[in-house]
Amino acid sequence: MSMSFGLASTLSTSQKLTPQMQQAIKLLQLSSLELAQEVQAKLDSNPLLERIEEDDDEYENNRDDRADELSESLTLDSWNQSSNDASSAGSDNHADYGDDSTDSWEKLQQSSIDDGAMDSDSSFDTDSFDASSFDKDNYASTSTGAGNNRGDEDFDSYQGGTSSIIQDHVRWQLNFKRLSEADTLIAEYLMDSMDDMGFIRIDIDELLQSFDTMANFYQWDERVEYDEVMAVLRMIQSCDPIGVGARHLSECLAIQLSKLDANTQYLKEAKALLTAGEHLVSNNIKALTERTGLAPEKITPALTLLRTLNPSPGLLFQINQPDYTQQPDSYDIPDVLVTPIRSRKATTNAEALEDGWHVRLNPDTLPKLRVNQEYANLVKRGDDSPDNQYLRENLTDARLFIRSIEERNQNLLKVATSIVRYQQEFLQHGATAMQPLILKAIAEEVDLHESTVSRLTTSKTILTPQGLFSLKHFFSSHVSSSDGDISSTAISAMIKKLIADEDPKKPLSDSRIQKELLADGIDIARRTVAKYREAMNIGSSTQRKQKY
Repeated sequence: MSMSFGLASTLSTSQKLTPQMQQAIKLLQLSSLELAQEVQAKLDSNPLLERIEEDDDEYENNRDDRADELSESLTLDSWNQSSNDASSAGSDNHADYGDDSTDSWEKLQQSSIDDGAMDSDSSFDTDSFDASSFDKDNYASTSTGAGNNRGDEDFDSYQGGTSSIIQDHVRWQLNFKRLSEADTLIAEYLMDSMDDMGFIRIDIDELLQSFDTMANFYQWDERVEYDEVMAVLRMIQSCDPIGVGARHLSECLAIQLSKLDANTQYLKEAKALLTAGEHLVSNNIKALTERTGLAPEKITPALTLLRTLNPSPGLLFQINQPDYTQQPDSYDIPDVLVTPIRSRKATTNAEALEDGWHVRLNPDTLPKLRVNQEYANLVKRGDDSPDNQYLRENLTDARLFIRSIEERNQNLLKVATSIVRYQQEFLQHGATAMQPLILKAIAEEVDLHESTVSRLTTSKTILTPQGLFSLKHFFSSHVSSSDGDISSTAISAMIKKLIADEDPKKPLSDSRIQKELLADGIDIARRTVAKYREAMNIGSSTQRKQKY
């Protein structure tokens, strides 16, 4: 075997992302909270980057000049244009779409900052960026900062608190009944067998056998009798909430019926129904009639009375208790705001009509940053000292970070505006008018890569007249119909509406829903209807049916 060594060269092409491009990609998919954390981390690490304060003179001067940079107004006519018309309209609205149609990464790659860039002016001001420089007054209600701070203070003030459980609540009430030592022992055994619903899950005969064993072991003079256990059980059942301490559902409802006024209508019939508990649970009206001897016309109002009672007193008590172990409710702050543009036209009733939509970024979620000019002025050309090199590197990093945030926000506005253009019917009429949409359609319209659009719509929310939604909510698959493609979201909304309007005694089957949709031009299989229904956690027609 022979071995030889030699040198060889190969030619290959590959694409590598610079740290600046990686940073820009990272900023795209961050939520508003994650972006705030990233900005704070950059402020802590880079002395040449600073936040613009609200009372800053420069902030006030630049506010009006940049008010239109992060907003877009669309008229209804523009929505009816084709995608080619939309792209040409984007070139007209250069404040939002920009004159350059290249992708964000290409812009960053081509805009390297050199010594000349530090000393010369540029059409794009990277030394300061007020991302929220537009009117906040119209959206004062979206600011939740003060509310969140107040919630955090409330949460901190309750640290160390405990929430009561049903067993402890009943024990506390028994303290006022002056039980003997024997009765207290019985009560403890009964309370230990109480579940979260408030029911005592122990057989009295088994409990008596346990007491007999204990009496033999400890040589007690007196034995615990059945009547004594039942007396303590009645004491527990007299506690609040009414129905607690019952051994089964029928006893729980019977305790609550006993607390009602004797003149309550159909009270006697309701008590009679409890004697046939097995048929009551199965809603077997015929068996209830035979077992109780009640006429069918009296069974229905008696059942209505029983429905007013609480079948799980322990759970109801627990629900009403404050839980201090949980974090306070968090409120999603929208990244994009959409409001209708209304104009008065010549109509008979002179009502204000919607003439378009105003799309803008939420100022409360956007950072306001700039380069610290005092430190930037210390940078000297041709000086390679460590201190000057440190300042140069941080100046470059600060400007690139500001540019990356600017690119993120401009692209987010472009994508949100395009989504609004596609989903105008949803904004006007609700979920049943949702249009099928894919990432590729938006990417082609705004001239961005499909992966860029995917990152921009991740963890972003938009506030519309229909409510607060994730940007991902507007992308859905489609189903073909006689009137064209229908969004799966719209089909789900139609199915939900049909079920909501159905007769509870004669609920719609999946086949019937299929026929109703077919009448509207939507041709889908019965199993597809079942799939959409189950996805919304809606039971079958048999489960939804009310027999009385």
